[in-house]
Amino acid sequence: MASQPTFLHLLILTASIFISTLSTPEVPRMPNFAFAWLNDKDTFVAGEMAFIKVTVLGRFEMEKYQYPFNPNITVNDKTGNSSYISGISLQFGSDVKSWAISFIPILAGLFNVLITDDNFNVFDSSLHFRTIPGRFHPASGVVSWPGGGRKFVAGTKAVIWILPKDAFGNNVSSNDDDDKLNSYNFNLSANSENGSIASLLNVTSKGWNKFGFLGVEFVIATAGSLLLHVQAENQTLRGSPLPLDVSPGALDVSSCVARWSIETKYFQLFSLMEGFIHQYDKYGNHVPGLYEFDVEIVENGTNLIMPVTDLQFTEVDIGIQLFSFTLAEPGEFMLVISDKEQKTHISNMPYQFTVFIGYCDGMSSIVNGTGLNHSVAGEVSRFSVSLRDAFEYPSLIELQILHVQIFHEASSQPLQPSILPKQMVNGDFFAGKTNLSEVLETESAFTPTADNNINSSGNLRFSIFDVNYTPQKSGPYQIRVFCGNIPLNGGHPIRKEVSPGRVNASLSGVVKYSSKVSKLMKNDIVVQLMDSYTNPILSQQSKINLEIASINRSGFSTSSFVDNNDGSYTGSYVAMDIGSYDICASFDGYRFFPCPFAVTVYPSEYFPVVHDDLVSLWEDESIAFNALENDYFAGDNATTSYFSKPDHGSLLQYEHLFRYTPHRGFTGNDSFSYTISDINGNFASGCVNISVLSIPPQFVSYPSQLQATEDVISPRYGGFAGLEIMYSDSDENISIAFSAKFGTILLSPMLMKFWRPAQIVSSMKDEGKTKELTLSGTLEEINFAIQSIQYFGNGNFSGSDVITVSTRNRNGKNDLDIPIYVEPINDPPFINVPTYVFLDRSVDEELVFDSQKDKFDVFYGDPDALNFPGNKSRFQVMCSMEVSSGLLSLNLPAELISNTELKLKISYQWQPVQTFVTISKHFTIKAKGIRFRATLDDCNTIMKQLIYHGKDGAILTLTVNDMGNYGCYPDCATMMSIPLYVEVTVNLVRRRPLNAFLSKAIGTSIIIEFVFVVSLGVVLLFFTCKCAMGLISERRKKEPDDEVAGVQRSHKCKSSNELADNATKSKMCCSSSFLQRALPSNFRQRSCKNTRESSLGLEMISPQRSSDPGEHKTSSSHVLLPCLSTKNDGK
Repeated sequence: MASQPTFLHLLILTASIFISTLSTPEVPRMPNFAFAWLNDKDTFVAGEMAFIKVTVLGRFEMEKYQYPFNPNITVNDKTGNSSYISGISLQFGSDVKSWAISFIPILAGLFNVLITDDNFNVFDSSLHFRTIPGRFHPASGVVSWPGGGRKFVAGTKAVIWILPKDAFGNNVSSNDDDDKLNSYNFNLSANSENGSIASLLNVTSKGWNKFGFLGVEFVIATAGSLLLHVQAENQTLRGSPLPLDVSPGALDVSSCVARWSIETKYFQLFSLMEGFIHQYDKYGNHVPGLYEFDVEIVENGTNLIMPVTDLQFTEVDIGIQLFSFTLAEPGEFMLVISDKEQKTHISNMPYQFTVFIGYCDGMSSIVNGTGLNHSVAGEVSRFSVSLRDAFEYPSLIELQILHVQIFHEASSQPLQPSILPKQMVNGDFFAGKTNLSEVLETESAFTPTADNNINSSGNLRFSIFDVNYTPQKSGPYQIRVFCGNIPLNGGHPIRKEVSPGRVNASLSGVVKYSSKVSKLMKNDIVVQLMDSYTNPILSQQSKINLEIASINRSGFSTSSFVDNNDGSYTGSYVAMDIGSYDICASFDGYRFFPCPFAVTVYPSEYFPVVHDDLVSLWEDESIAFNALENDYFAGDNATTSYFSKPDHGSLLQYEHLFRYTPHRGFTGNDSFSYTISDINGNFASGCVNISVLSIPPQFVSYPSQLQATEDVISPRYGGFAGLEIMYSDSDENISIAFSAKFGTILLSPMLMKFWRPAQIVSSMKDEGKTKELTLSGTLEEINFAIQSIQYFGNGNFSGSDVITVSTRNRNGKNDLDIPIYVEPINDPPFINVPTYVFLDRSVDEELVFDSQKDKFDVFYGDPDALNFPGNKSRFQVMCSMEVSSGLLSLNLPAELISNTELKLKISYQWQPVQTFVTISKHFTIKAKGIRFRATLDDCNTIMKQLIYHGKDGAILTLTVNDMGNYGCYPDCATMMSIPLYVEVTVNLVRRRPLNAFLSKAIGTSIIIEFVFVVSLGVVLLFFTCKCAMGLISERRKKEPDDEVAGVQRSHKCKSSNELADNATKSKMCCSSSFLQRALPSNFRQRSCKNTRESSLGLEMISPQRSSDPGEHKTSSSHVLLPCLSTKNDGK
């Protein structure tokens, strides 16, 4: 029978173990991980892929883990993609043996890698790697002037410094790519502000300097405000174009040039010769200033120097001066301009010119004809010139003296007109081409003799000329006519318009169309119309048509052509069905070449479709993306045939991937375009818009540990130093927030500083249990304000706290935790006890603080205990209890024997415990006073066990001494501390307290009595005020009747004999309605009389009112009381 229970017990135990095994899930064992560089390669070129081999130590059972293995990669305290690395990839496939972590180092330097995963207890910081700069990338290189100098003199050498960088912004040093960079072909070009090309000479490389810059030297020959462009591999370097100011060099007389406003060598007698001397240096730059030149007029043949009496020089522009003098002698002359010493002539000297005798007047002469009006390109235009003097007579000149200039306004090349005389006088009249019928009657009436038409040289002279010219270019023209140096038409040009000719079918035609188009899509065709001289023809869109030359014409629609205002016209068509079409373009029935041209229509799926992309990244980081990911192309295969360069970053291509890296410090928008081609040879273009986000303000410096003092604003003066932030945009408003878990962050009074209108703004708000101080403003303003940050801990807080600093901009925030240690201040302890404790008089010993009888919570306390570090048992205080009469008894733990002292009834000194008996690790003591050293919890427990022995009441004195064991006081600078103690007294009363009901009744009666007295006083005050108001009203009514009242008073009140002595005593009387109502109706009032001295009395009796015979008669009397007595002494 005994074996059955045993077997049953074993069965139950086995079942319970089995059930517990089933109910408790098996916790999988975590594997360990080891990390190493693949092939021990720990040095990489920027942009090269780096691999970390992951080795799993143990068995990795993925399905049994709650979380996947997803480690964080941190490089130099930056987790994930940062300015150090980019493109982190966790290559964790099914084969654990091939696990790896890859990333691309982008910043040159030596870095530490930290790999962490909290779920798998991974913390590995053993890996380091080095990144070296890549090859020189022109778009990232920086060009600048040495020392910031940008002012030069034409002809001097200038040097620019190029800081070579790779695609990720790393400096390429001379050791990395010395040979390649020295032989690099940097293209330098310059242009002026108006776009003209400036001349650069002798561009050579100077090699490296000691600061890592590559120098390029050149000679700048063009003066002015210029822009220097620096390129390499068709990419513009950063900082280009560089502005530079070039001053002209010294004056070079041999380079100076004389020019005339009228290009002619014939000058009319007594006219003014005017010319401009352009002062140049040796590179052709205008040299400012009015330099002195020598001008000589030498007669040909005789070499005699002609006197010039009115030669004048005037500066008309920078480096240009006007010279003028009057031509007083006819003949052939030579103009020589040289320096003042006559050693060097200017470049186009000597200048040969002729002074002829003539009388042409620019205002009287006539230029007329159809050739001055609107004409057509390619057609001959004619006009005539009739030269007259100031008196309207013909002015005869030789043929070569007449000069005609015809310019197209868009071209500097003049037309060469044909000039023929219209009339020759030699006894007969005939035209220049033997047309005898064209004779002007006015001319024949005043024809001079033949001798007058021939000059001294025997050359014929004329006054009327025909000018023929053929304009070939359409557009506006200007015509100027000169008689020698005399401009006709008042010097104003004659303007005319030339229209294009007829359409030339051989020069016109279809210039743009697509041979492959999409179905149901609008497709454009561009036709160019030209005349025989390749002038564009406008406003002919109504005559252009599209014709379908193929048999298949169904499902084909066209639209009218639109004039592009440049001679081209755009038409469109839509093909409804796929297939091939032959199309011709015609003008007014004439078909253009090519005709027909074939167009093949495909479905829309045949053509690639490119969608614009939007990419975002943080500043100073790099990003790789597939721009073709959202594009459509046939065959799932396309190539990028072209991509442009972004303006603010570098762009690298890895097959379908683009890697964009913005320039250091750049934030904002950037973009580039790209073109793809599919397997069918179709092209499509798109754009990638890049948004480079400014990272939240970063901390340049911050304190590693701050110090504060309990219950004191720290620091006492100013603020914490060492905190500074940086931000890429110095003008943008940013914010910084401060908060502490166990304190408040304050802003101390700052020094006065004048800001821009956008001043710093501070605000304080509660975030749960913490308060947050937020400062908003620009970078400079915030850096100034955060030097005044102060800390104030919560009440009695001491120990370790953390100040959380958060910087924010429009894109996010950045957090930083700064530890701060609050030095404790030794606060005095406290005792919470009632003032009186009532004891039962029927017993001799009783528990002093009985929680069942008294609801008052009694305890010892110390503010320093709340934040005491470490074990609370080390925070001990000295507690003492002493009564004025009677004894106290306590049951103390045995470990307090050595720390306990007694004060016996017959002694006033504290003595250690001499004899004791320990029962259950406790001992009982009984004495007049007891003190011991223990923790606060022990003191509170012991105090609640305190027993008083005595018949009468007593005074219980309680003290607590904190022993000065935590905090500093009074001088925390030297960490000095003294003990602090507190003493309280409790009156122990042995009498029966009042019954609760009786005490409430007495209190209620007192309150009722108080309310009654107050009410009575209010009533009395009311009637007193009413009486006073009545008196004032009655007196005002009696003032107008003073004389009548005096007569009435003379009948009632008799004056005494002492009136002659001017000693009178007046008694004024008032009535009270209140007293009237209080007195009975038959009360008789006495007259106001004074028997001992002269007085004036007045007795008023109210008249009796009688009513009807049946009514009751009532009488009312007014009580007369003396209210004011005035004694006049005759003064």
